[in-house]
Amino acid sequence: MRLRRQAPYLIALVAVFLLKALPAVADDGMKWQFSESNDPDNHGAMTARLVYGVPETDNVQVMGICDARPSTGVKFSNLVFGADIGTLANGKDADLRFSGGGFEQTLHGNIERAEGEGLNGVHLEIKNDDPIWAAFSEKDTLDYQVPGYRAATLHLTPGRDKLKAFVNACRTYEKAVLGEDKEADQANSTEANGNPEKDAFDSAKELGTAAAFEAFLSNYGSGFYADLARAYIKKLDKAAAPSLAPAPPAPPPPAPTPTAIPAPGPDPSCKDLFKVKSLNSATPAKITFINKSGMYRSIMWLDFKGRPKDYANLNSGQEVTLDTFLTHPWMVTDGPGNCIEIVMPHAGTRVVTLTGPQVAPPPPAKKASPPPAPKPKKKAAGPKCRSRSVLIDGKCILRRNAGDACGPGYHLRGGKCVHGAYVTPRSKRSVHGCPPGLDWNPQEGCHEND
Repeated sequence: MRLRRQAPYLIALVAVFLLKALPAVADDGMKWQFSESNDPDNHGAMTARLVYGVPETDNVQVMGICDARPSTGVKFSNLVFGADIGTLANGKDADLRFSGGGFEQTLHGNIERAEGEGLNGVHLEIKNDDPIWAAFSEKDTLDYQVPGYRAATLHLTPGRDKLKAFVNACRTYEKAVLGEDKEADQANSTEANGNPEKDAFDSAKELGTAAAFEAFLSNYGSGFYADLARAYIKKLDKAAAPSLAPAPPAPPPPAPTPTAIPAPGPDPSCKDLFKVKSLNSATPAKITFINKSGMYRSIMWLDFKGRPKDYANLNSGQEVTLDTFLTHPWMVTDGPGNCIEIVMPHAGTRVVTLTGPQVAPPPPAKKASPPPAPKPKKKAAGPKCRSRSVLIDGKCILRRNAGDACGPGYHLRGGKCVHGAYVTPRSKRSVHGCPPGLDWNPQEGCHEND
């Protein structure tokens, strides 16, 4: 009963507590502000500026600028977003992640620290057709942060028209300085007006001058309207000088020669890392990296100043395909960030297979050479006998005593005692009638063979 009486008081107390605990939804005074003028501090160029902050105070969260000078790269705007950057060094590469309302996008930039008082955060170069601008015009709020640091919030409703005016101004500068891409111009104008070529011809016809039609022909050199423009030029020239013979119609411009794509050359070496950089974005290409190295690999783009930009991280077995251009080099690094190789895109799609360290194969085993053949043993030389002696059983014996040395029943043959009677060979038998056992020569006649 007592609790029931106190229930209204407790409910009111809880409500007060919750109201104090919830963050207050109050206007902090931050608004989008836009200005455009011929800025004398910017070489007199038409310049658009964007500020997100409290008007007429130093409380600024976002600052942006774009101008109509080709040297500044009118395809994008320069913006600095105030952010928690901890102790990150000035100029260090940094990512800024935007999220909210189902939208999420990460942009790459650099840490910017102001000298003295100023805006510290992340500097971004945002292209004029980047999807982030659509999110700025559609979402009520967006959060952004450097990964790992505290997030900040953009309230996009107050002064959203100023933000849109800045984007439109930057796009106008781009068209005025660089000219619209023909395909994009045709697509946009077809959607808005139906036929951009006819609209351009009608504008030239309305002006009614030869210069206007020549300007039309510089953009549309062939086709039905081009022929009409030449006819109007001929008519205008004839009216200006009737006594002169009309000039022959200008020949149609030659068909554009397709740009020859150079054959791929050798890839740069890691020794030339600080000399390699991207040159232009003229010819699109694709490059696929397949990691079969058995180790972690990082893929980095070398930008127009030769600075590496992290684009992909591959564990072993993973692969990635990146959109790029022919003159954009890509560097492959290991975990500590050491350069392993630099590769260049080829026409179409190039596939690069990353492998592990190359191990030199072991040298082939030498065939064992056969052992040298043993040299024949020389027979021990026996004692040499004088001319009147003969070697018998290792002893020198006078030839006339050789028969006795062999013993009865043996005779001497070839320095050895041989059993049996001695038979004088037919070739040794005397032809001079010498008795057996005697030899003959002209000096001594029949004589004993000694």
